[in-house]
Amino acid sequence: MVFGRVLGWVLLAVAVVMASADAVMALSPAEYAGIATGEVVLLLTGTSPAASGVSPLAAVETMVMHLPAWVAVGAMATSLLIACRKRPRRRRFRR
Repeated sequence: MVFGRVLGWVLLAVAVVMASADAVMALSPAEYAGIATGEVVLLLTGTSPAASGVSPLAAVETMVMHLPAWVAVGAMATSLLIACRKRPRRRRFRR
């Protein structure tokens, strides 16, 4: 659980840095080209993510790959932080 929380906070910090970099690129005088999730996957894995077939899952995968990278990383971080949060211990059969 501790590892999940630490990884969630690290991913959240990465998402904030990616969002600020995207904002700086949007405000620059050059042409705006945001960082898509598919480009980050290409950099990390070395292969381009290809949609397989016409299933609804392939349509969702294509939609996620076209999102800004900070949105996908932020969603992963938020889900990790929620799943690995500290919960109060339940006391059963307490008198």
